[in-house]
Amino acid sequence: MSYTLQDFCAEIHQILVDENNSAGREKVQAKMEELLANETFIAQFCGPEKKPGVYKLNEDPTTGAVVLSHVMGEGHTSPPHDHGASWAIYGQATEHTVMTEWDRVDDGSNDEDIDMKETNQYRLDPGQVGLFDVGVIHSIEYPDNARFVRVTGVDLDGIDRKAYNLKHKTVKLIRAESADQR
Repeated sequence: MSYTLQDFCAEIHQILVDENNSAGREKVQAKMEELLANETFIAQFCGPEKKPGVYKLNEDPTTGAVVLSHVMGEGHTSPPHDHGASWAIYGQATEHTVMTEWDRVDDGSNDEDIDMKETNQYRLDPGQVGLFDVGVIHSIEYPDNARFVRVTGVDLDGIDRKAYNLKHKTVKLIRAESADQR
């Protein structure tokens, strides 16, 4: 019997209850590889008939982890950004995604004159999984019709994050959607 979305969600729940740390996230990454081997899962949630969009597949009420499928239309390159106090695990379903990690190499005192350096770049092909741990600044690039599954430690719309503009050498705070209600 194939490893299902329900199996994945139940197992990562237990992993994150027991080890909500880097070691636990590496275990979630391995479980994502197992899930991506299920062709029925890929067809159902990332197949060619799915309309472009981001689909929430599960949100764990205990750990806060969110499982999403990303069905992309047009290709895109994101600016470098972080996920605030969260982490993200990306699992490639179709096409590929180029994952780039960055370090801010200035002293951090001026968000209007930043200096960034690319530190690592790799490509995820179907079935491969990458992890951006808490605080890792990263960007992604993918072609038309790329599809991937992503697990985040929390709903990213609920936390502050940062985006880094390389051309203008600035940092922009991305406020949580709930910030207006604080």
